[in-house]
Amino acid sequence: ITSYSCLGAGAMFFHNNTVLVVFVIGVILLIIGFGLRDRNPGMVLLGIGLLATLYAVIQKAIELFS
Repeated sequence: ITSYSCLGAGAMFFHNNTVLVVFVIGVILLIIGFGLRDRNPGMVLLGIGLLATLYAVIQKAIELFS
């Protein structure tokens, strides 16, 4: 095993954790925003949560299929 492959595996590990954290935070914001959907901050949280989850899903799809 070369040092480059170890470095690549480490970078991939941290990238997967980052995408997972973004996804989980996005879902949490969606849940909170859904509870407060009759107020403006709730709608903002819904939008941010939706964008965060879409980002995580699209990023993972790009990584998987390309």
